[in-house]
Amino acid sequence: MTERLPYSLREGVNGYVDAVAAVVPDIARDARVEISGDRLDQFLLIVAIRRIWSNVNSQYWIMNDCINAATRTPDGLDGAPQTRGFRIGRDEISQDSSAFVEGRNLRQELYKLIALLDIADLVAETTSLSDVAARMFARQD
Repeated sequence: MTERLPYSLREGVNGYVDAVAAVVPDIARDARVEISGDRLDQFLLIVAIRRIWSNVNSQYWIMNDCINAATRTPDGLDGAPQTRGFRIGRDEISQDSSAFVEGRNLRQELYKLIALLDIADLVAETTSLSDVAARMFARQD
């Protein structure tokens, strides 16, 4: 599933999935479910998607929050912000920069796909892998 991802993201996702696979018995015990066979494959697929979502979502919010901090008008001053965004090397990052727009669009499209697959509760709304396992397999039982 990860072969078409950029190298660093692919390695990060694969490494994370491998680490989670090593502790599946503990996650299953905490969730009070059985995770083996097809269930294990399904669970690790959701783990990978969660990791990709986490990366995309966090990068978006980092850029958004930095833009908001850079463009904030100091207290007591009215008017337009003093800056449009911030610079990284030669690139200006602002609400209408290509880097920000592409990040926002990627996040929106990925979330649409996650919602279409009816896995948003597993990918974007859970706080732990035990919670993921409990919700996943409660659906199937």
